[in-house]
Amino acid sequence: MNPTQTPEEVIQEQVGDAADKPPFSLELSQDQKDVREWVHGFAENVVRPAAHEWDEKEEFPWPVVQEAAKIGLYGFEGVAQFFADESGLSLPIVNEELFWGDAGIGMAIIGFSRSAKMGVSAIVGLGNKSDIDEDDLLAFFEQDPNTNLIAQHCEDLKDGRAFAEAAKRDKFLANARASLFTMPNG
Repeated sequence: MNPTQTPEEVIQEQVGDAADKPPFSLELSQDQKDVREWVHGFAENVVRPAAHEWDEKEEFPWPVVQEAAKIGLYGFEGVAQFFADESGLSLPIVNEELFWGDAGIGMAIIGFSRSAKMGVSAIVGLGNKSDIDEDDLLAFFEQDPNTNLIAQHCEDLKDGRAFAEAAKRDKFLANARASLFTMPNG
């Protein structure tokens, strides 16, 4: 970033001429709707029925992950396909549907992208937030040079004002180096 550039100039440099790109939209394409339905079906028919058992066992849900691998949901090809979506919506759609089934199993399946060094620097589960919360994570990842995008699934916010203040800091808005995407529960 050139120190003389305004935040608007940096954003323009990063995203280019908007006239060359389709307008941003949260309207899902048919492919995205198909992916959503496919993953939702897996979450409903495989993940949810198994979730209680694996939670009680406190073990890694290998049989569920193997089922995900059989259908292409767990593995390089599937994750690469979700990351390749130019709209950036496919991976959050997959996460939302998997986590609807069970957040722990969803993290086990999506966690492959981190271990395969596919551009995911961390996957974090906050639990009951007794030690850290969302704005603490933003502050941490704000300093991480390997983090360019933060996708969060938030069931609630412990301190909404602190979260909003953390999200407004330079790294996320002013210099356009990193993006913040938050998925509310529901």
